[in-house]
Amino acid sequence: MPKLLKNPWFIIVIMVLALLAIIIFIVIPAVGDIRNLNQKIIGQRTLLESRYEKRLNIKNSIRNHNTIQPQIPALMNLTYLNPGNEIDFITALETLADKNGVRQTIIFDTQNGEMILQDKKKVPIEIILNGNYLNILKYMRDLEKLNFYLIITKVSTAPHTTDLSGNVRTLFRGYTYWKNNSD
Repeated sequence: MPKLLKNPWFIIVIMVLALLAIIIFIVIPAVGDIRNLNQKIIGQRTLLESRYEKRLNIKNSIRNHNTIQPQIPALMNLTYLNPGNEIDFITALETLADKNGVRQTIIFDTQNGEMILQDKKKVPIEIILNGNYLNILKYMRDLEKLNFYLIITKVSTAPHTTDLSGNVRTLFRGYTYWKNNSD
């Protein structure tokens, strides 16, 4: 045996086996643990970054809310049409109709309507349009750009049975919000 221990090949084989044992039993499990820890760290970092972003969004929202809050009453008043301005309302709609080349009939009555607050009411409105389909679509686009709120709840379009030029009849049903006359 002592002769075997002195043989350089035997020492090399023992060292290679010891090195393989170290690699297999120590290095490979340690590398796996390091990878697992790296994945956990990445997950925690992502979680912390998302929480940080949420907190920043909340802080920005609170700051924006505090900035806008004094303006809310004035903005709310802009959403309501004022009694006595019916002519301006109708004129704005007629201007749209003329601009887009459609014929229009407007049906609404500010004296009637559902009271939603003690000084505000919801007034139903019907707008009947006759004209080219593309012009009616342009009218709708321009209607959305007006400075008052006209909430459309129903749209129906049908071709004219006697008109061969491709014109259609479109009915808009919806409502507007008006201040009460007692203001």
